[in-house]
Amino acid sequence: MNSIKNYNSGGTEEQFGYEWSEYNEIIDNYKNQFKKWIYPFKLQNFVGKNFMDAGCGIGRNSYWPLQTGAKSCFAFDFDIRTVNVAKKNLINFKNAKIKYLSIYDLQIRNKYDIVFSIGVIHHLKFPHKAVKNLYNALKPEGTLILWVYAREGNQKKLIVINLLRFITKKLPLYLKKIISKILSYILWISLKIYSSSPYFKLMKTFSLRHLESIILDQLIPVIANYWTKDEVLGLIKNLKFHNVEIHHTNKMSWTLICKK
Repeated sequence: MNSIKNYNSGGTEEQFGYEWSEYNEIIDNYKNQFKKWIYPFKLQNFVGKNFMDAGCGIGRNSYWPLQTGAKSCFAFDFDIRTVNVAKKNLINFKNAKIKYLSIYDLQIRNKYDIVFSIGVIHHLKFPHKAVKNLYNALKPEGTLILWVYAREGNQKKLIVINLLRFITKKLPLYLKKIISKILSYILWISLKIYSSSPYFKLMKTFSLRHLESIILDQLIPVIANYWTKDEVLGLIKNLKFHNVEIHHTNKMSWTLICKK
């Protein structure tokens, strides 16, 4: 089988694995984030459904549908440390299966009512291949949910992020973490002064540790695409989806929801 290591997946498995092994707890704020990322799809829509979480990280996004009453969960990621953390976080859900797997190696067909991938596809060198595999895993009339970075709304932010990545891209992880910690204090103070957008208002409720993890998440990727609306719709252009919805989430990201 082709392994994701044969591709440039973005951020490298080692660095994202480090992040999720370091910031490994599931906190209540993650529930509000997840609800915003899948909106207008609702947590209640998972009740009695079989779902897949592609690129599950520590299991933070699988947790809430399982808690709400999903029938079963299949979650996977491609870093063994991350998978082990997800297994611990979801240990109380006997209907959850967590596996070490590349999204490029996914060969499941017509099985799941809901497939979602949150914050993953924009880090991949071959996003169309990944989305096709997710499409194949859906049952007919199943729902695909993708959450990705938007270019619209992030133009000013990207100037700062790209500058930081240019400076930090060759730095070792421990230095990136130190920089993230320093910047988290600056961001925390700034949010006390200015938090007008919906996303900044949500961030205002985050702890310093959570802000630090968000900043580190921005510093480590090798690939981090900020897509236009048309580019996001282009991910499903050649796939047989209907009832396609796309929403400008927090005016900084895209949520794509469509039925097979």
